[in-house]
Amino acid sequence: MAVTNTTVLAGTTTFIVDTLSSANADVTTGNMPHGLGAIPLDVSITPMALAFWSSIPFVATLDATDVVLTLANAVGSGDAVNIQIRTRVSLPHTLVR
Repeated sequence: MAVTNTTVLAGTTTFIVDTLSSANADVTTGNMPHGLGAIPLDVSITPMALAFWSSIPFVATLDATDVVLTLANAVGSGDAVNIQIRTRVSLPHTLVR
């Protein structure tokens, strides 16, 4: 079992990460440090593979340093080749560094 999180964009107000899970039993993405320095206002989870719909991911932790997704149903998520989930977090437009 292994979950790989690959950062796509590490900007000052937006962080985007792709998650790849190699086993159906993986139930969490683990900590994905976003580096935004504040609690993001906007979180979107985008399906990148059909397995997304049977796994039902949701945001378990969202704080000033990390975002963590958990799978409500750890089925159909194992795929060692294809990215399953893209997570995007953004700061409010008034919090700009």
